[in-house]
Amino acid sequence: MSSPIVIYYYYDFTDTDYFCRELERRFRESGHTRPVKFINWNCYQGLPGRDGDLFIYDAIAMSALVSKGFLHQLPEIIDTGDMFSWTIDKSKVQKKTYGIPLMVCANTLFCRKEDDRNIRNIMQLHDSVAIPLRSMLMYYYLQALCNYQGESEKVSAVLTHLKNLMGEELLPDKSTLAEYDGIGRFNRGECKYLLGFTESLRLLEPGDYIVRFANFSDNEEDQMPLFMVDYASLGNHVQEEKLLDCLDLLEIMADPQFSYALCMQEGRLQYMLPPSKSVYPQLAASDPLYNWLYEMLLPEENGVFRYGPQFYEVFYNISDDMLKKLME
Repeated sequence: MSSPIVIYYYYDFTDTDYFCRELERRFRESGHTRPVKFINWNCYQGLPGRDGDLFIYDAIAMSALVSKGFLHQLPEIIDTGDMFSWTIDKSKVQKKTYGIPLMVCANTLFCRKEDDRNIRNIMQLHDSVAIPLRSMLMYYYLQALCNYQGESEKVSAVLTHLKNLMGEELLPDKSTLAEYDGIGRFNRGECKYLLGFTESLRLLEPGDYIVRFANFSDNEEDQMPLFMVDYASLGNHVQEEKLLDCLDLLEIMADPQFSYALCMQEGRLQYMLPPSKSVYPQLAASDPLYNWLYEMLLPEENGVFRYGPQFYEVFYNISDDMLKKLME
């Protein structure tokens, strides 16, 4: 019996059960019989096993995974021509491509249409906001840092403003994503704004909402938009026939219609952001919001949240220290 393909996948990537089922179904329909073993992995908290043949993870960890020898450079045989070019450009480490983008994720600000004040940036907010501050603090910090090009006082002002918008009773323990009830608070009308991700739309009560990508500055426009991107990469030790099977799996994941299936599960929009441009008109047929989302994802200056090789050693230590100072 052929040895299984071991796939370490990010535990909170889309609807993970659906993703695994759909990927294996298409793999079988293409004629493959090799077993596939899916292993749930929190890519933020620790390294995967060395037995991985494919890895699915947040780009924030890419440089660390490459430097620690988990990933193999991708051969240039997978068609990525339909994808936003910046998602491909930002999947390189030392000019070598390591990842196929699977999904884009954006820090997104929501409000009800009747509460809209044409907010252009975080600093214009003065009403209560549901914010997952503890889990997302470093992302907010990095976004503000890029907007202000290192002006530390302005960056600190953004983080302090976010803290003040939350309400003292929610700091800091209830602002982790695991404990975060922001959608519930927003649905119950306890706050006028919700800072989350586009996927939050599927969990909101029926209504008319204003949706904007969050701008962590006092500028009218986000100077350097950054997005979280989930990538799939090849393990460093895969060889021979299993390598060919793994490349076929990556080709399935790169297929725009696979992205569409993930975004329109069983006929219901998931409000995720696929990396393939051709999927957006199909999704816009169900909700015109996707026309706007497409326009926001087109610019070449869009960036990807990436951290250096020491991600696992320092990223969350820095975040914890930053949170302590913020709470003082």
